[in-house]
Amino acid sequence: MRKRVIVALAAVLPLTGVATIAGASQAGADPAKPRVVVTGTVQDCEDDTAPLQVTITAKNGEVGVDAQPRVEDDGIYKITFKKIPSGAGTKATAKVECEEDSYSTTLTIKRPPGTKLTQTFNIAP
Repeated sequence: MRKRVIVALAAVLPLTGVATIAGASQAGADPAKPRVVVTGTVQDCEDDTAPLQVTITAKNGEVGVDAQPRVEDDGIYKITFKKIPSGAGTKATAKVECEEDSYSTTLTIKRPPGTKLTQTFNIAP
């Protein structure tokens, strides 16, 4: 009897673990929420210096800044916006600041299709 209980328990535990993992991977972000993470790469400035800061200003008034070491050291940025309307999104201006100069570009921040939160936008002069 004891051997049967152990074998039955050993057979059931892996199945519950798989069900738990499958349930967790299906959970996603709510597409109706106005949160969007904008991320991407940022190129060096025209004077060949590394960027110090990325600022994105959305037309809805929301401003995001990434001045982390990852901007200068790795050439990547990540900014979270919390008020992006669904559908067409909102226009924005991305400004890259360096030691002696800066450059900017325009973009549209909008929620990617489905339940994804992240929009990728690479910035270059």
